Amino acid sequence: METSTEKTAEKEMPLLKRLRSSVLPVKETDSAWIRTLKNSGFVLFAIMFGSVSLLLVTAIALVL
Repeated sequence: METSTEKTAEKEMPLLKRLRSSVLPVKETDSAWIRTLKNSGFVLFAIMFGSVSLLLVTAIALVL
């Protein structure tokens, strides 16, 4: 269960950091190889998310 301090701290974090910690959280016990894979996976996720969002906005703009 989350406390109010955790919720406040989460609200103060930038959007990308909150998204990063929820999609592929990097733990201190992860090896360098796993951290690299998680970081590159998040970058690919962010690129795909941005591309799909841009395509949807473009499609909606062309229809209207």
